[in-house]
Amino acid sequence: MTTKELRFAMDEKGIKVLAPTLVGQIMSYWDSDRRLLRGRVTAAEVMRDRYGAPYIQVEIAEDTAPGAAEQPAAVAPAGEPLS
Repeated sequence: MTTKELRFAMDEKGIKVLAPTLVGQIMSYWDSDRRLLRGRVTAAEVMRDRYGAPYIQVEIAEDTAPGAAEQPAAVAPAGEPLS
C-alpha cells in the first residue's frame, strides 16, 4: 500500500467533508516521478502539517483488475486517423 498526501485550497470544514468521499474511489498517482499508477483509496484521514494547515492523507492499494495495467498511448503517423 502507498500513502500519499493530498493538499487542496479549501478550509478544514471542506476537507473534512471531502475525505470520506475518497474511500473506495480509483485514483491515479505518480510513483517516483516516472510511472503513473492507478489504485483504490482504502483509507483517508484529515491531518495537519507543522504549520497547522489541514491536508488529507490517503492509503492507496494498487489496482490489479484487468485493464488496470499501464496502456501505451496510440500514436498515428501525421495525417492518418487512429483506428
